[in-house]
Amino acid sequence: MSYQTITISNFRNLAEQRLEFSPLINIVDGKNGSGKSSLIESLYYLSVGKSFRSSKLDSIVEHNASAFTLFSVTEDDNNHQHRIGITREKNKSALIKIDGEFIRSAIQLVSITPTLVIEPETFELLDGGPNNRRRYMDWGVFHVEHRFSDVWRRYTKSLKQRNTLLRRGRIDRSLLAPWDGQMAIAAAMIDQYRHEYVISLVPVINDILKSLNQTIDVDINYYRGWDKKIDYKTILEDSIERDIRSGYTHQGPHRADIRIKVNGRFADEVLSRGQKKILIFAMILAQGAFLNRLSGKKSVYLIDDISAELDIEHRKNVCSYLEKLESQVVLTVVDIDSVLPLFNKDTDLRMFHVEHGKVSQVN
Repeated sequence: MSYQTITISNFRNLAEQRLEFSPLINIVDGKNGSGKSSLIESLYYLSVGKSFRSSKLDSIVEHNASAFTLFSVTEDDNNHQHRIGITREKNKSALIKIDGEFIRSAIQLVSITPTLVIEPETFELLDGGPNNRRRYMDWGVFHVEHRFSDVWRRYTKSLKQRNTLLRRGRIDRSLLAPWDGQMAIAAAMIDQYRHEYVISLVPVINDILKSLNQTIDVDINYYRGWDKKIDYKTILEDSIERDIRSGYTHQGPHRADIRIKVNGRFADEVLSRGQKKILIFAMILAQGAFLNRLSGKKSVYLIDDISAELDIEHRKNVCSYLEKLESQVVLTVVDIDSVLPLFNKDTDLRMFHVEHGKVSQVN
């Protein structure tokens, strides 16, 4: 899957324009603040219906406009095209069209173009909070296990209802029983999907690390969000008094986490900053490789400011790997010479320059 064209209007500081991308390597250069990250963000928005930088719409819509519009034409490996349009007005929900039809849920959007992004906050994956690691894990589970989305929706709906009841204080336990039962069934399925995904992903990460000339051996410890020796329904029953006092459900899949170990020790404690970055690159690249292995689908890779994140040796190894993927890559740099010589001259590569929000293709 790849973006053939994208049309942008009033998205952050980007001028109204239409761009045509290479199905393989695309390098975007420009000074800091020129709009490079906004271009990456617009592609991500077209793939999931939200931003990775901000949830505040006012900061995304160009300050003199009332709404932004994004439009793209994508093409899969069978030459089948999709036309995706998103319009978002301030203080209103987004309007999303796929092939001329309005859709109600962005889940349909996510399924069309699997998109992986590496940007500054991605590097909090190892030593940041568990929310980042759950998002990382669930991206993969969503794309490889088609039942996950529906099960997760049922679980979160039941969790919301249960927490609403808990906030009332002293309540009849019989009111919680139906929600506890539904949550227990969904939790068991979510736990199974996540556990199977993590186990399958680890060898792929290690294979990619070897491709990047890294000698470390990675393992991932999966924590499901409650005691692995006790079934979830019992957990809910036993923790009811504590949950009532707090007004929310303490344990469950919404508290799941993964911890990454290197040679038997926690990665965030033993790796240097540079080693952490190359490990995170390998973890993100592994998700795309694993999805491709299972389904034949190719992901789109969005990499913001690769030169700032990797030294020259690691950058060389990553660019070589990206080239061999034969997937669409859009990466930004301040200095195009920091990456251009690292790609083969025969690669289908396009260059773009951003200045004051205007993106121009460069020969």
